[in-house]
Amino acid sequence: MKLKKFSRFVDSLLPHEVLLLERCAQFQDVDRIEIFETIKHNILSKGKKKAFSLTCDKRKYSHMMNWMQARLDEHCTDNYYERLNYFDNKIKTDTLSSEEERILLKLIKNYSPHHFHFIRFYEVVKNYLNFLLVRVRLNDYELINRFVHNYHDDYIRSKNIGDRMTQATSDIVTDYHSGRLTENSLKWSPWLERLFQDESIDGFNRYQTLILLSYLALLKSDLLEPAIGYYDQLEARLKDGSYYSKKLLLNFYGNRQLILMKLHKYDQALYYGRLSISEQGHDYIMYLNNYCFNLLKLGRAKEALQLLKDALPFARQMSNKYNKSLFISSLVKCYNDNGQFKNARQYAENQLVQYEKDILEHNWNKFFRTYLETLLHLGDYKHAKKTIKRYGLLDRESAQLKTYIGFPYFKWFMALIDFKQGNISNLRFRKLILREREHLVQSHNIKPSESVMVLLEDALKE
Repeated sequence: MKLKKFSRFVDSLLPHEVLLLERCAQFQDVDRIEIFETIKHNILSKGKKKAFSLTCDKRKYSHMMNWMQARLDEHCTDNYYERLNYFDNKIKTDTLSSEEERILLKLIKNYSPHHFHFIRFYEVVKNYLNFLLVRVRLNDYELINRFVHNYHDDYIRSKNIGDRMTQATSDIVTDYHSGRLTENSLKWSPWLERLFQDESIDGFNRYQTLILLSYLALLKSDLLEPAIGYYDQLEARLKDGSYYSKKLLLNFYGNRQLILMKLHKYDQALYYGRLSISEQGHDYIMYLNNYCFNLLKLGRAKEALQLLKDALPFARQMSNKYNKSLFISSLVKCYNDNGQFKNARQYAENQLVQYEKDILEHNWNKFFRTYLETLLHLGDYKHAKKTIKRYGLLDRESAQLKTYIGFPYFKWFMALIDFKQGNISNLRFRKLILREREHLVQSHNIKPSESVMVLLEDALKE
């Protein structure tokens, strides 16, 4: 094995994976200890990376890589869930081998409350109990029956929590999507907080609780600091592997980035954001959009643009219409922030032709706000006005602002166009913008978009 293969594997490791591996490590060999210490330094330290020793036997690097992958696979909750489904299918199709039964019985005997996928585990064990009864196989009946009886109440409770979680998710995500917090979702906050602190519940429900608390925090600023505390609390579960999967870690990093961004801790957020895009998984584009937005906040527009352009092939194949429309808006904004307004226009109009329905359904506000900024920077006031009228953006905005506190950007854009076309005076245009901006800033303590304000102020200077 070439050492570069080993290095690529190490570079793919996430910090919490290394911390988990450290808990499992019991190396006696001096070379293996040195190799693992180098891995720890390179992944966990923010200092300069150390080179791996070339004097060690290459087979030890191969062994180390295999050992690390095996330990991660053993702890992976996604693998465990797939394994449970495999056993369940074997039970239901009466194809469970003696060796597979032995493995399943060992899992049942060694079970300790409560696994991340406790609900699924309980259901498989219960199906296995029926499997034994129908075949009048009573040797292991007592063990299995005891398990089903002992954990019955916990199972019912977990199922009930899951059912309530579905309703909570519906209410909270609806508010999050609209950008406005209502009592409909806020009422779930006390229950979710109590639930998260209850470590006796199954891991899946507890992690879902963290996600919903994060959504609430993103809508209500005084919940942001407590939310960071919840992420800190969960660290122990990530380190010991009980909540481990690479997919879950990427989600943990991505969500933590959003909370930190809301707290204006952009440098800290960048660290977690970078981790969240270390693998092109199912939610890669969502994490990338957030990471690039953070880069823009830090004035690193060139870097953000390159990342999004590199991700174009992946984004084209994406089936998630919401994330795809968000990606389109993000790339247009990155072009704008780099002063590449012609490229922004070309890309935006091309995507609008292809995905007009999806954009209007999922992300009309952000897309058209960014696209209109492009047109206004280019001085194409005629087409900007036509776009506002064609898509009814003033009516859409007016309806949205009845239920959501925000700035009337499309109204301001139309006023700018009227000013540029000589339909209203400089003074009237200035008064309109300043009056509405100051009212919202003072009454709701919110700030308007920097890019929009720069656009408007530049127009007044000309």
